Amino acid sequence: MEQGAEIREQPEAMKSSRPYQGARLKRIVAWIALLTIAMGLRVGLAIHFPTVFHPDEIFQTLEPAHRLVYDYGVTTWEWRVGVRSWVFPAFLAGVMRATGWMGSGAAGYTYGIIAVLSLASLSAVWFGFAWAKRASGMEAAIIAAGACSIYLGLVYFAPKALTEVAATHVLLPGLYLGVYGDRSNERKRLFFAGILCGLAASLRIQLIPAVVFAAIYFCYPRWRQRVPAVVAGLSLPILAFGLVDKITWSYPWQSFVRNFQVNVFGGRSQEYGVQPWYWYLLVLMVLLGPAVLFIVQGALRSPFLAAVVLIILGSHSLLSHKEVRFMYPILPLAITLASIGFVEFATLIRTSPKLAEFSKPVAAAGLLFFVLSSAFVASMLPGWWKAPGAQLALDQLSRDSTLCGVGFYGVNWWDISGYTHLHRNVPIVPVMDSAGLVKEAPAFNALIAHYAISEAPTSFKRSECWNGICVYRRAGACIVPQPEDTFDGYLRRTGN
Repeated sequence: MEQGAEIREQPEAMKSSRPYQGARLKRIVAWIALLTIAMGLRVGLAIHFPTVFHPDEIFQTLEPAHRLVYDYGVTTWEWRVGVRSWVFPAFLAGVMRATGWMGSGAAGYTYGIIAVLSLASLSAVWFGFAWAKRASGMEAAIIAAGACSIYLGLVYFAPKALTEVAATHVLLPGLYLGVYGDRSNERKRLFFAGILCGLAASLRIQLIPAVVFAAIYFCYPRWRQRVPAVVAGLSLPILAFGLVDKITWSYPWQSFVRNFQVNVFGGRSQEYGVQPWYWYLLVLMVLLGPAVLFIVQGALRSPFLAAVVLIILGSHSLLSHKEVRFMYPILPLAITLASIGFVEFATLIRTSPKLAEFSKPVAAAGLLFFVLSSAFVASMLPGWWKAPGAQLALDQLSRDSTLCGVGFYGVNWWDISGYTHLHRNVPIVPVMDSAGLVKEAPAFNALIAHYAISEAPTSFKRSECWNGICVYRRAGACIVPQPEDTFDGYLRRTGN
């Protein structure tokens, strides 16, 4: 009898498991679709609208990476005086080496880096979902994941080889593991949280105040049980960065120390512009757009995340030199808070008991709100879509086997994307005036200049143009220029 009952019960058990399996399959499909959209936006935007938001994404990361792999590249003052760590460029060098086969010229590893950095940026999508779910429920989680997938600032900066961007993408899972995660395995969780937060602080030392606050929060109130795991995790990346500096420079953590000496105490960073203390508030209002309306409501629900945002904002505001890109670490945190705030606001206005049961319309309304907000922000920043003509010119020249030298005239040196985009071991020669153009012309057979240039020697004929910047070509070979006449020589001579 018992065996017969067992046999009869098995189909019922199988039937009861089918709804669970169906729901799980739907979740998997939804995640695949969402991450595909997020990845497609990031990679597609970077490839079809190639831009250099700031020269640092070339000269502080990709160019030294190119030197590591191919033994040639441009060296700026930061690398001459040792204020940068080699850790991130070494990582990018590995990506370059592994993906160079993907296309001709510079295209292969350029696409490879875009793909890898975009993939790393998906941590923001996961973080938005996971944090909002724990803080406010599934509605907020769906909205936050969708918003972090499509919001302009996150999509635009994700493929950029900037340390503040890379640091953010490892900080986010560190914050989550430190606050939430598997409580039954607390020490391991806090250890990995410490590693990720320590890596973020090592990549971007300006995040140290926020990381210190987060570490203290992780340990409270069970100090004795938690401090060893958090400190051990934090120490590993910090020690690793110190060891790399010892090997590549003169002493451990030289890049950290020299950065403070040169930029903070020496005032070098101020040479690149200063802004008032409240400038970042204006920047965030533009980058976040209408989403700022719900951040305070979300902050009341998740005060820890709000505190991290305020610490990052305050510590950066104290420094007189400010850049829009420095606010990237705040973007995924603020968008997550705004998503939570949207649901909290919707809860307040759902006074009818029947309306309170409908979660799907709230999630749909939230997603629509963030899509429209992102579109609004995009319309406010038209300059972000204009590709630099000099970069496109170098990309084109990187596929030219007859190239023996490149000159540039009337173009800012920071708009020349170095050997990262040229990827030809030929001299790059900056020309300062029309007399120099005649003198240096034998050293290059391709000239990058403005469309309306009238001083080009008659032997150079305009070839192709991009956004007002053209390539002028001549036939014949090139002579070897003097070292002081090359791009590196120009940078040393001008202190750049």
